[in-house]
Amino acid sequence: MKSLEPARKKLERIWRDAWRPPDRRPPWAWCEDNIAAIPYSPIPGRFRSTNSPWMREPMEALMDPRIRIVSIIAAIQSGKTSVGELGLCHIIANNPGPTLWLDQTDDDAKDQSESRLQKLFDECPAVTALYPANRHKKRVATVHFSNGMTLWVLGAHNKTNLQRRSIRWLIGDETWRWPTGHMAEAEARVTAFGWLGKCLFMSQGGEEDDDTHRKHETTDMRVWTFACPHCHQRQPFKWEQIEWSKDARDETGEWDFQRVRDTTAMRCASCNHYFEDSDRTRRELNLTGRYVVTNPNATKENAGFHWNALCAMSWGRLAELYLRAKAAARKGDVSLIQQFYQKRLALAWREYLEDYKLDIVPGGYLKGETWDGEAGVDANGRLVPAGEACVCPLRILTVDCQLDHLWLVARAWAEDGSSRLIWCERVLTFTDVQSVQERFGIHPNLVFVDAGHATYDVYRECAAHGWTALMGDKRATFTHKVKGRKSVERFYSPRRKVVLGRGQSCSVFYWSNLNIKDTLARLRRNQNPDDGPVWEVPDDIDDDYLTQMESEHRIKKGGKWLWERIGSRPNHLYDCEAMQVAAATMLKIVGREAAGNAPVDTPDGEP
Repeated sequence: MKSLEPARKKLERIWRDAWRPPDRRPPWAWCEDNIAAIPYSPIPGRFRSTNSPWMREPMEALMDPRIRIVSIIAAIQSGKTSVGELGLCHIIANNPGPTLWLDQTDDDAKDQSESRLQKLFDECPAVTALYPANRHKKRVATVHFSNGMTLWVLGAHNKTNLQRRSIRWLIGDETWRWPTGHMAEAEARVTAFGWLGKCLFMSQGGEEDDDTHRKHETTDMRVWTFACPHCHQRQPFKWEQIEWSKDARDETGEWDFQRVRDTTAMRCASCNHYFEDSDRTRRELNLTGRYVVTNPNATKENAGFHWNALCAMSWGRLAELYLRAKAAARKGDVSLIQQFYQKRLALAWREYLEDYKLDIVPGGYLKGETWDGEAGVDANGRLVPAGEACVCPLRILTVDCQLDHLWLVARAWAEDGSSRLIWCERVLTFTDVQSVQERFGIHPNLVFVDAGHATYDVYRECAAHGWTALMGDKRATFTHKVKGRKSVERFYSPRRKVVLGRGQSCSVFYWSNLNIKDTLARLRRNQNPDDGPVWEVPDDIDDDYLTQMESEHRIKKGGKWLWERIGSRPNHLYDCEAMQVAAATMLKIVGREAAGNAPVDTPDGEP
């Protein structure tokens, strides 16, 4: 007769497990005792919540039976996803139930399971003890644990994965990348479990008003804060409080990033005490850390948590990332600054979030003031330096036409290509344009009007007033035949004469949208006379101008570079400034053909 001892021991283990009291410790405390290591973590050894104290309260909320939705929006590489991973270990061992983990795609989910979840489970004896005896029940996408729990690790893009199953635990990672509506589809899977159903959504910052941020706004929106040890004022970690020496530049005026890192500090928003950039400082501030509710009117079932990289990462390194992103944005590429806000500050990217005004140094003058440095045009159509006799000042007026109004920019130009904005305005009629032209003494041949909208009306007005019509074009260059020379390529087309009848005609030029706006980007970057032509704006420039000047970015589509409008940002004044550069290029003030006293190639051959 076989011994009954193995069966007795098995029955005894089942009995003991069935009557074992539930572990009432906070889940992070349980993880500290039960997870030997996090294999993919840069911090060796056992999990210690003191290294990331902002993770504790979200993990507690995950296990709180009064809370059904937990939303986390946090910086990358700061423990955001670890909340879900560690919480999953606790769920498997202590609160088993059908669980669905969703990444963006099935491939992402497969990688998450293989490179993180499975490796973490192997470091948690409480979970490995529940591995199925049949190895075929432990697959990458599906695991059937011996306690009856099933875990699916799938992609949110595949709508089929969001249907059919009734689940108790839903864990969604990087929801900002999910298709619109799929968060709601996934959330509906927990309905059958009533108050036991729980959703955890984790993400970096996404886009303004996307599903991730709309869901977060239904929560109490708790923000991680610290208490200043000097004035005891509690405050969030805010990017606005990070400062570095504005003199941290080399002899060419470029940022010296080592000096930037060395001089970066965080200023207390209350007492202005400066905290040095060190791991020790962040550790001491985080010891005082706690979450503060910012949306107290939210339902108690929805808990939201937000923290950014300032509590976990070197401020000097962040400052360098920010400045490099700003430099790229000034060249027309806003992708890096967008990533900084989304990934490091965990904020939704929205229009005009970035404050570009910080990079514009006022020229020390007011709108409408005359400029001693502006050049002139003589009777022979030549540029003359400032102060010499001329028939008209070198001032250009550019106009962007809309359905029922117009935008205009007047800019004075120096012989060396420097320029000064003297006026910008939104007007209603072409009569208003003529009034501005006369007010600033601008020669009719130096008035340029965009003909992309209401083309015939523009041609008619240009013919009546002696103005010039301009049309932006996707071509990079235009071929010009030059007498006695081979043909040359320029950023603008040869003059085209449009006859309107009754002896009226106007001149039309096409200009390269890519190359002219590239030239504009280069001109705008320089505000130091020692580095070449200076692009100036007045001290009283308004916010509308500043924001419109950041309305387009340079991107690559179909293997070709182009300037594209960012979202729905108004770009009318930006277009006016681009036309200023187009006109200045035709006049050979800027661009590769710019030369000191070369004849001015005005649209009609004379000023």
